[in-house]
Amino acid sequence: MFRIYKRAIGDVEPFEYLPGAEGLTLGSAAKVASGQLAKCGAAEKPLYIVAGAKREGGDYPVIRALPTTIFETEASGAVAADKVGATLQLNGAADGVTTTANGPFTVTWADGGALVRGYFEDVPAAEASE
Repeated sequence: MFRIYKRAIGDVEPFEYLPGAEGLTLGSAAKVASGQLAKCGAAEKPLYIVAGAKREGGDYPVIRALPTTIFETEASGAVAADKVGATLQLNGAADGVTTTANGPFTVTWADGGALVRGYFEDVPAAEASE
């Protein structure tokens, strides 16, 4: 699960409520596909992080995955401290990362265990408006 560790700015982004596919889980990375939230693939940059269960109306509460928000999550294996600055791919559930390089999650802290911290780069405006 992607959990907010800290924010680089004092402002807190508001919750947004968006329609989504079944099965998105708390703390998972989501994109917009066909007008609704969907789970991100391994190398896809998320627009949102799911912040709660699906509501009766079919919407999920989400927060934007901004580069000013540092997330903490579990990796599928140990991430060496020298991997700071590396990018990792998302796991199959899109609720954590793998140790595979060239993904959307930039590591800002690792101590050799599975716990890592990092952020998601900005998503270009064209992708954000899908």
